[in-house]
Parts: sequence; structure tokens; C-alpha cells
Amino acid sequence: MFNHRIISVTLPLLIVGTALMAESFSTVEYVSVTRSTPVYSTIQEEVPTQKCYDVQEQVSSGGSGNNDVIGAVAGGVLGGVLGHNVGGGTGKTVATVGGAVLGTLAGQNIGSKYNTPASSTSQTVRRCETVMNYKTRQVLSGYTNFAKFKGKEISVDSDSPLKQIPVTVTYSY
Repeated sequence: MFNHRIISVTLPLLIVGTALMAESFSTVEYVSVTRSTPVYSTIQEEVPTQKCYDVQEQVSSGGSGNNDVIGAVAGGVLGGVLGHNVGGGTGKTVATVGGAVLGTLAGQNIGSKYNTPASSTSQTVRRCETVMNYKTRQVLSGYTNFAKFKGKEISVDSDSPLKQIPVTVTYSY
């Protein structure tokens, strides 16, 4: 009978020795591509679009609403000139200022009677705003290249279709 102790020590030494003595080398083999399939990615883009619509807006036509101002200025000038022609010495100055003040008040009062009231009409106004729409589309992102190597199908992704795929093969003996 064999001694189990000898086998349990000798067998691991034999396996380790064989592994240390084994040699290997690598080489590159080129395998022909059988088909290349395009790969697409989905992208989403923001597309600005202008959306316009019409609205009715109130517009006031401001008649001649400034006749009271024109009247006040004209009345003040006219009253000042008339007051200046009345009196003499310091009374002339008082008459000029008084005539200008009274003329301004009278001119404003008369001018306001000729103001035409503002009227309100509506007009169509076009309003526009930018709206973001999302557009989804497919873009070509590359190719998956297929080949058969030792009975198994292999694949490699690339930017363009390939004619061959390099395969690194390691041989051990």
C-alpha cells in the first residue's frame, strides 16, 4: 500500500513544479467580421419656438387736454403786460405781478372750457413669447461588429464598421 503521507506531500510539490516549468506565449490573430450593426442613441433637444397671439387693448386718444395750460401761460403773459402799463413806480411792479397772477387764473379757467375729453378705443395688439419645445431624435453613435472565433460569436464596438477584429490568444504548455 501507498503511504498517504508521501502522496499528500509529493503531489502538491509536483503540481507547483509543473506550473513553474510551464511556459506560455501570446499572439494576435485577426478574425474577419461577419456583420456590423449600427447603434443609435436617443437625444432630446430644446427647440425655441415663437408663439404669437392677438389681444384687444384699450387706447385713449388724449384729445386736447392741455388747453388749460396754454390758457394759463397766455393769460399770465397778457395780464403781466396789461398790469405793467397801469400805475407808476412801485405800484407798477405790484400791478405787473398782480396782472400776471390774475391773467394766469383767468387763462386757465378759459382754456379748460376748450379741452376735449379723452376718448377710449380698443385696438388689436400682437403679443409674442418664446416657448421651448422638446424634440427627440435618433443619432448614429457607432457600430457593433460581430465575428466567429473558435465556434463562439464575439463582438467589438467601434466608431465605424470594421473588416477584422484583433484577438489576443495566449498559449500555455
